[in-house]
Amino acid sequence: MPQEPLDHIALGFRSRTLKTAKLFTKTGLSLAKRNFSQGPVKRQADEELQVAAAQRLLEELSGLKGLVMKFGQMASYLDHGLSPRAQKVLAGLQSQSQPMSQEVAAEVIARELGDVPGALFDSFDAKPFAAASIGQVHRAVYQGQPVAVKVQYPGITDALESDLKMLSRFARLGLMITPLDGKALSEELSERVIEECDYRREASNQMLFHRLFADDSHRQVPSVIMERSSSRVLTSAFDGGLRFQAFVDSASSDARNRAGETIFDTCFRSIFRDCVFNADPHPGNYLFGDEGEVTFLDFGCIKWFSPELIEQWKALARSILSDDKAAFAKALTDTGMVARPKGFDWDHQWQAMNFLYSPFKSKEATIYTGDFVSKANAMNMLDNPNKMRLTIPKDWLFVNRLQLGLLSVLAQLGSSGDWSSMFRAAIESKTQPLVQQPLVQSNDSTTSA
Repeated sequence: MPQEPLDHIALGFRSRTLKTAKLFTKTGLSLAKRNFSQGPVKRQADEELQVAAAQRLLEELSGLKGLVMKFGQMASYLDHGLSPRAQKVLAGLQSQSQPMSQEVAAEVIARELGDVPGALFDSFDAKPFAAASIGQVHRAVYQGQPVAVKVQYPGITDALESDLKMLSRFARLGLMITPLDGKALSEELSERVIEECDYRREASNQMLFHRLFADDSHRQVPSVIMERSSSRVLTSAFDGGLRFQAFVDSASSDARNRAGETIFDTCFRSIFRDCVFNADPHPGNYLFGDEGEVTFLDFGCIKWFSPELIEQWKALARSILSDDKAAFAKALTDTGMVARPKGFDWDHQWQAMNFLYSPFKSKEATIYTGDFVSKANAMNMLDNPNKMRLTIPKDWLFVNRLQLGLLSVLAQLGSSGDWSSMFRAAIESKTQPLVQQPLVQSNDSTTSA
């Protein structure tokens, strides 16, 4: 059932902090396992309970937006314990959540660009066709060309900062007895999340990736219309491709295989060659052509790596691919992940990483499945006897999100691919870091929030 549009983002202790604190206990990577099911769903009644719980959570998160909604988005595709129906309900958080009212969106555009939408565009659809955690997207026509206009929710920066402060407190308390540095990890998360609120930064990132793929028929990034963009409005060329679930439901296996290979290759090539990647690989950030062409969306959360870290990652990958256990121990230690060497179970860690990398070691095309992703996650994290001896250096935080997110996307696509050849080519490529571009000049009519 459609929800009424929002007039404002909830702030304050009762309206936001208290609600968000409760919802933080329901979301995260193990959300579905904790709240919807314990083990495989075997009865229809269990599935109905999952769907009802997912619907309630969708309604609560849609109105709050912000960080807790981002966690709900992650749960919608990372948790493979959900039934397909419940997963589809939560998938609404990826792009179809509760929007802001038409009046509020028009006010943001007027304040940012200096005039009402009707004067700035040939035509403007006041009803958004997508709405997520930070902003919503409207169809429009500009100079005769269809465009997508992303409008940021007013007050979302304050909401995110409130969420991040609370999460930071939880992290420091919850991680006190572990080797994880809750403060450093919270700071890394905060930097990436707050960067998403500056659409000038996203425009610079998007223009960079647009140039990278300009001559590629299999992958593309929409161009940016800078004269109709600002720090809180981002106008891009419109792409009419299929959304993720529609593509999965209708595409041939060949098309899904091509799409999966394109997403995989784009991800690892940009990491190991260019030292940069989109740190938010969820299904709502892709559009698809009938033959498996991929349009990449949303470049607000970008992680830039130092060449030194990429070389460490390459050394770790090579040690696993070459079955060199001694080199593996050195490479993992060099990353800074082994916080407590005494009592470290190197046999388990070797087995866990080999399982994660098994598609990269296979001589045949393989298919990612939800079971594979769940087992890899369990072996490396949840059921890892080293979890009290491993740490995550802050620059590796989004790498873990990337690996789980990317593999979950490929599992939902049901893509078969020669992942080994593509991955090996990526880690053997010469590291040539791209230069991070300065923020583009925007058309802000005012610098006030």
